[in-house]
Amino acid sequence: MLIREQVRTLLAAAAPPGWNVQKGNGRALPEPSVCPCIVVAIPNESVSRGAQRKRREPRLTVSAFIAETVGGDDQCDDASIWIEAALDADPTLGGVCQDCTHVESSVTPYPGGERPIWELSLTYHLRVS
Repeated sequence: MLIREQVRTLLAAAAPPGWNVQKGNGRALPEPSVCPCIVVAIPNESVSRGAQRKRREPRLTVSAFIAETVGGDDQCDDASIWIEAALDADPTLGGVCQDCTHVESSVTPYPGGERPIWELSLTYHLRVS
């Protein structure tokens, strides 16, 4: 919970005007009326036992949702720039982890409805112990 809240705080401070930053709530896609928005989640965490202690490596997912008829992929690229910059500037996320490493990005369009939704998903590996 501390990690998610810290990431939300960092991204809310870096977000351009009009962006909503929230924690994951289990919904697959947000309503177009709340876009553009960022959803912060930790969907899984690998745990291994070393000689001295457990090693926890959660996987952080930062998803940006943009509701646009045209140019959604370009807006995903723009969002990636400021999100990555905000998280790369503090790899310990304010001291709540030992390291935060960006490992994957993807862009997925969801056509249909009055306004298609584009999803930018950034995945980070975290080292916490």
